[in-house]
Amino acid sequence: MSAFALGLLAAPPALAQAPAPIASAGSDAAKPPEGVAALRRTLEAYLTAVPFERGLLRLETDPAGQRLTIDPAPVLTDLLGSPVRFRPLRFVLAERSDGNWDVAGSDAIDIETAPAAQGRTQTFLYRQDSQSFRGVFSPSLAAFLEGELRASGTRNEQNDAVSRSVATIDSTAFTTSARPNAAGGADIEFRQRYEGLKQTTTIQVPEAAGTPFQSIGLEVNAAGVQGEGQIEGVRSPAIRDLYALVLRNAEALEADPHLALAGPFGAELKSALREVLPVWANLSASASADALRLSSPYGILTVGEARQDLRFSGVEGDAGFDLDVTLSGIDVASPLLPAWTATLLPQEMKLGFAMSGIDLAAPADIALREVDFRQDPPLSPDAQARVTAAFDLENLRSVLKPGSIRARDYDIAFSGALTVKDAKPEARIALDVGGLDRAIATLQGAAAAQPDLFQTVGMLQFAKGIGRPRDDGRLEWIVEAGADGSVSVNGTMLKGPDPVAPPPGDDDPAGDAPAGATDL
Repeated sequence: MSAFALGLLAAPPALAQAPAPIASAGSDAAKPPEGVAALRRTLEAYLTAVPFERGLLRLETDPAGQRLTIDPAPVLTDLLGSPVRFRPLRFVLAERSDGNWDVAGSDAIDIETAPAAQGRTQTFLYRQDSQSFRGVFSPSLAAFLEGELRASGTRNEQNDAVSRSVATIDSTAFTTSARPNAAGGADIEFRQRYEGLKQTTTIQVPEAAGTPFQSIGLEVNAAGVQGEGQIEGVRSPAIRDLYALVLRNAEALEADPHLALAGPFGAELKSALREVLPVWANLSASASADALRLSSPYGILTVGEARQDLRFSGVEGDAGFDLDVTLSGIDVASPLLPAWTATLLPQEMKLGFAMSGIDLAAPADIALREVDFRQDPPLSPDAQARVTAAFDLENLRSVLKPGSIRARDYDIAFSGALTVKDAKPEARIALDVGGLDRAIATLQGAAAAQPDLFQTVGMLQFAKGIGRPRDDGRLEWIVEAGADGSVSVNGTMLKGPDPVAPPPGDDDPAGDAPAGATDL
């Protein structure tokens, strides 16, 4: 159960300040039922007694089990120095025969505050009409085996002296699941969908010398936004234990960080960090938006679908990440754009980038093995140098994935790669284009009214001249940048290698003295 509370609660270190004693805490009348008391003892082993004594957490009996109430308003009020209204969130917990816990709650989030910063008041409001959650939490995995959340009528308002933002979401649905990973930790999946998103932002530009007062309005709409992700082998129990370790020592850290880390806590922290690595084996996530629309005084941008995919490896010897972005159904309507631009503006875009060959495990191992919290700095200069040297760029591989940009007049495809040789980068990029003649013709027609476009036409014609025709009618350019500084296109050298610096001492004037010369 302890891990469930950690999942619900992100208690800041400030909570570990010495609490004021609660009156009559030792009286028989104040003693809670044994079930509640046992659960509180379990939670305190991870969270300390401070959240309970400050009223952030409360445990009470409930007909369906035990009720955990999270009431952060007093703590947040102390932290911000101004009143915070935060409606308490209640969850009913019931232990199952297999040691897992049923968790249920139906309190909507309702937060409002108006802190002052530099003499100016800022207001913040976050409110839901309804919210419900049900799930099964596994203490051994420190994750929900299954969980489902639904919310409706979400509204977020933020205001300050020069801007106002209002965001609304008609409905929210979230599901999650977890199972043990054979190599340790948990495999966690999640899915989330928002429907009916709208955000309006108003920015007021104050009047200044020669500049009149302006009010600029922006509006973003999306029919739906969805996201999903998978985390393989996440070290969720170790992450929970690390968080709990830091929280238990938060008071000592706040009083004297150096002294706290120089004691037993420092050794425990190193062990806990080792248990967390590699954090996860693989993390992948994607997010997309349907019927995205951005309105401003300058025009309207619509995107039929926008999608982003991410992947991160864990802390390993061959770590890396991938990023892919796709936009389709792009349309721009603006009184600032001439009519001739319609066939040149992109309608679809696909971009991707990947990096691999990054050794994160070796530097992490050196740092954790060599760190000594009793010293200042904790890592010696020699250890710092070894950590830096462990990031071997010779193994770095960066890839520009096959991508494209498509418009009515043309389409561009590209890909490439970058590596490091002798501590110097070298790259190869392939680019091919279809419809270049149509794009040039469009610009030539527009140049009659806008002569400055002839410069762009000239640049495109030069690029066409060095392009290599393909059998399919497209033009291609293979650009290669060598580690020696040379640059070539389609095998033709455009820039030669950089001058090679002479070895030290070769430029010594004495070395050029004629044979037999003597100093006078």
